[in-house]
Parts: sequence; structure tokens; C-alpha cells
Amino acid sequence: MKTLTIILFGLAALAQWLVPLTGIMQHEKTLAEGTLIKLKCSAPDPYDPLRGRFLAVRPEQREVSVPKGAKLERGMLVYASLTTGTDGLASISHLSIEPPTSGDFIRMKSGYVNNEKTQIEWPFSRFYLNEKLAPEADRWFAENIRSSQGIIAEVRVLNGRAVLADLSLDGKPFREILKEREIKPRGAAR
Repeated sequence: MKTLTIILFGLAALAQWLVPLTGIMQHEKTLAEGTLIKLKCSAPDPYDPLRGRFLAVRPEQREVSVPKGAKLERGMLVYASLTTGTDGLASISHLSIEPPTSGDFIRMKSGYVNNEKTQIEWPFSRFYLNEKLAPEADRWFAENIRSSQGIIAEVRVLNGRAVLADLSLDGKPFREILKEREIKPRGAAR
């Protein structure tokens, strides 16, 4: 009896470590092996006292046409096929209930469904920042959100899983821009 209890305890302890490690491994595999797509987005900077500073990343495309004959409901799992335009930015070309057999796609939830269109819930929404970089990120965002190209979310996609890798402006990575701005002495022209 005592041996069975020890074995069950050991299995429970192993499961507690295995579940989060599996999620971390999938996340890292997507970052390492996933296809890079770029999405034009807006990214206001809220603050959450429990989770710290982050940019709330919202891709511009928020509505997609419902496939003919599909009975979508709010919260339903859908697969969004991605197409990259001539400008290098990806967009959702169509939704399906079943995973596509080829091409890049993201697994996401449908939101409010209105006749021929549905709002979509992207599987990423936050880009976390170092607390020291956050004030500079606020200023950078305010200065650049209305630029002609806009802020671009760089997302890695693999087997329906999407991981937000970075943000960029005019092809330059967000963290690199912030480090350059941080080096300039206070009061220097920006």
C-alpha cells in the first residue's frame, strides 16, 4: 500500500513538471522552426501590476468572411490560412473548420459572428517589456504609431501555433530601436 502511494505521488509530481515543460518546448520550437510572418498592428502600452509592462498587440485585421455553408459560433476553434502580400505583410485569406493541408495557418477562436463576417481572436495579444525599457517604449510608440508603414508584429507560425517574436518599425527590430534610444544622453534630440 505504501509503495502504491509513493508511485502515485511520483507520477503526480512528474505530471506537474511535464505539462508546463511541454508548453515551453512547443513555444521554443515554434520560435526556432516557425515561418516568419509580419502583421501590421496597433500596440498601446498598458500596465498590469501583476504581470508588468507589455504592449497590447492588436493586428489590424480583426474581421474575416465566414466560409459559405459554415456554421460558426462565438468561441469556436477555426483555422486561418495566411497569405503574404507584395508588401511583405500577411493577412488571413480564409477560415476553415478543419486544419489546412498546406500553407501557413493559425489556430484561433472566432468571436462575434454577424451574417457573412466574424471577428477573430488572435492567439497572441501581449509583448512583454523590460521594466527599464518601458518608459522609452511609451515615447517610441507615441512617436511612431502613425508612421506610414506602422508598427509590424513579427510572428512565427508552425503547425497552427503562433508565437509573437518581435515588433519592428521600418524593418528595424523594436528592442534594437529602444537600445539605441536609451544610449542617447537625456535631452538629446530624438
